[in-house]
Amino acid sequence: MTKPLRPGVQLLLCLIAYFSSGAASLCAEVTWNRMLIVVVGNSLAATSMIVVVFMGGLGLGGYAGGKLLARRRCSLLPYAILEVLIAAYILLSPILFDLLAGAFSSLAEQWEQPALLSLLRFAVTVVALLIPATLMGATFPAIMTGVRSRYPENSHALLYGVNTVGAAVGCFVGGYHLLFELGVQATLWLAAGLGGVSVLCVAVAAVLSPSRACFQLAPEPEVADEGTSASGEGGLFRFLAVSSFLVGFVALAYEVLVTRMVILFLNNLASTFALALTGFLLGTGAGALLANGAHAANNRIGGNGVRLFGAIALLSGILLAATPYAIMAASYPLQALGIIVIPMVFLGSLLPFAIRTLHARDREAAIRGTSFLYAANTVGGMLGAGLINYQLLPRIGLQGSVGLLFGICAAIAVACFVPSLTRGFRWATLLLVPALMPLITLNALPNIMNRYALKIAEWTGAPEVTIRLIHEGRAANVTVLDQNDPKQGEFRDMYLNGIEEASTRFYHAQLFKLLGMLPVVVHGAERPQNALVIAFGSGITAGSVLASDMISSLDVVDLNPDVEGINNLFKEFNGDVFHEPRFRFHNDDGRNYLVTSGKKYDLIISDSTHPCSYDSWILYTREFYRDVKRRLPPGGVFAQWVSVSEIMRGELFPIYLNTFRSVFPHATFWYVYGSNQALMLATPEPFRLDAGKLQKRLDRLAPWFRAGEYQLDSVAKVAGFFWLDEEMMGRMIGAETRVNTDMRHYFEKSSMQAQIPPQRQLPFFQADVTRYLTGGDERLRSDIRKEQKTGLLLTRYGFYNDIRDLGQAYCLSPENNNVKYWMRFAYSGNIPAGLCP
Repeated sequence: MTKPLRPGVQLLLCLIAYFSSGAASLCAEVTWNRMLIVVVGNSLAATSMIVVVFMGGLGLGGYAGGKLLARRRCSLLPYAILEVLIAAYILLSPILFDLLAGAFSSLAEQWEQPALLSLLRFAVTVVALLIPATLMGATFPAIMTGVRSRYPENSHALLYGVNTVGAAVGCFVGGYHLLFELGVQATLWLAAGLGGVSVLCVAVAAVLSPSRACFQLAPEPEVADEGTSASGEGGLFRFLAVSSFLVGFVALAYEVLVTRMVILFLNNLASTFALALTGFLLGTGAGALLANGAHAANNRIGGNGVRLFGAIALLSGILLAATPYAIMAASYPLQALGIIVIPMVFLGSLLPFAIRTLHARDREAAIRGTSFLYAANTVGGMLGAGLINYQLLPRIGLQGSVGLLFGICAAIAVACFVPSLTRGFRWATLLLVPALMPLITLNALPNIMNRYALKIAEWTGAPEVTIRLIHEGRAANVTVLDQNDPKQGEFRDMYLNGIEEASTRFYHAQLFKLLGMLPVVVHGAERPQNALVIAFGSGITAGSVLASDMISSLDVVDLNPDVEGINNLFKEFNGDVFHEPRFRFHNDDGRNYLVTSGKKYDLIISDSTHPCSYDSWILYTREFYRDVKRRLPPGGVFAQWVSVSEIMRGELFPIYLNTFRSVFPHATFWYVYGSNQALMLATPEPFRLDAGKLQKRLDRLAPWFRAGEYQLDSVAKVAGFFWLDEEMMGRMIGAETRVNTDMRHYFEKSSMQAQIPPQRQLPFFQADVTRYLTGGDERLRSDIRKEQKTGLLLTRYGFYNDIRDLGQAYCLSPENNNVKYWMRFAYSGNIPAGLCP
């Protein structure tokens, strides 16, 4: 006969099982988030919606599981069944999500109203996540019913803490490494495997455990706290339930805020969500484990548990209020991880501490009370995640939102420290202190956004900086600066969520003008065309599209609804495009709009930010290019901005080229020589340059466009930006077969960002554009060769920083405005005499 396990050994097996369960759940959740944003939109608002639905499912599962399982006999079977169902769902989720994506695409084309589309996105999220999240939430009461312990609240709090630490590990490993190294499918398989480990552990515990009662309650020491039971009766329980709800609100609102702060102050990478969530969960789990020891120590010395609860809440609020300033001082994302963890250690200890404060009459009361507090905390979190982006940030800003969260923590502390207050006064405190605290923090603490703008100004290194705009919106934080630099001259710079999106530097404005103008002037049609631009930015690209009279209408789609104010600051460069009669703005995710609009466009231009960014990586995958191709009629042209910055000078660049060409075989690459700015151009047939037609169209560009100033007024000058034809692109891709997909995205894989040898870099692959020229005389061909030679010299200077290449370019083409700009940059405006023989 098998010797039964002691309760302590059984608890250890259950802790291992629940750690694995947490790791599996969050590994799956960050992967589902990656899969869902492709369908419902890639924005902070969409991420908040996903978090709301997921938290709602956890709360529903915790509450319903507590109700259903509290009276059952001691058994780990319900828990094992739940874990098997969760693992099965994880494995089947790619099929389900594909079906949902297809259904969404079919329905969305018929539902043109934004409100209906938002409802459809929410419905897709609910169908995708509510069932697995509910099952995951139910695992907490399920595992509580099978654990034998004389101190049930102790083991319940311990289980909660271990599960949350496991969730943090799963989130970090899955969201920060596996998704980029192995892709979506392998990450889901690993998550399901962790679920299998959990089932195996509880199976061993169940087989080797005796079948007697789960636990007998040990006598609790006398405490001075008011209230009585955990079953819902008494003032203490009501207060703990309300406090758990408020703590959940603060915690999830804080998680959304720190995600935004890390994006704003440190980086805008696709892994930012996983990084912030990891810090949140790691702190919560560590706090839950520490809460056990703190409560036990407090009982041993006869301390007041409610007052200790209040002290922890107050300390949490103070640390939370300091977080923005600490993140702003951080130098790299992993440093921010530690900053995020510290407040969450204390904030995360409050729910387990509340659970430990329960005085259960029996097993059923302990399970039901714990489940109720868990559900209240989760519902509060759902509300916090939902309100912070949609309501609080646009209304009271980051500073006011931080003040509100601090105020809630302070109100809980006041209610705990002054138990003699009347019930009405105590509830009034919970309302009034949070309401007043944003006003206090807005006036008493240094302004976060002003400090952020000044930090950007320091990054630029410009000696003269003027802040023109700071705007905290629902979708983005916008900062516009005027800078005066001896090397670059005077220019205006726009930052969106901490990333430089656009500026009026010479080469930036030149690229945006080229990106907007080139697809129009090379299009084969003679009739007026309709166009779509994805991402407004500063409006220069959109305005450049409308600089031609060949465009009859222009739709621009952007996640940021607050573009008019930006437009007004860049009128000189964008032609006041926002107020142009042919312009129509759509506040939406660009890829989602392609799927839902049902329209076809003669021209589509993607002016999104870097493919590493959290909100733009989905615009650089094969699936996105297929969506674009479906919206182009025969003869349609597509253009996309692409960076050739340092990290794009490694293996990422051939992968990008291969991805683009896998959908658009007739692709050419155009480069603003000397800079890190370029574009891809996809035409329906192999590229041809009709000199006569192109010059006529260039001559008709609007005067505000200033084509001559930006080397865009003649066939030869425009042709100088031509770099890769189909043959050279094939050589540069070489043996590379990988492509970026929604399921496997390489742009954050650190091993892919090392620079490749110089002989495989862009300067060695310039194509002769005169091969594709039709019309024009020998003089034009000679002018084009001169422009391309100048471009090659500036490109070598930009890549290898050899000042001799710049000098040769100057001697060859001293009238070239690109050469003039880089000469001024290299010599701070003082070009030395005698450079040319």
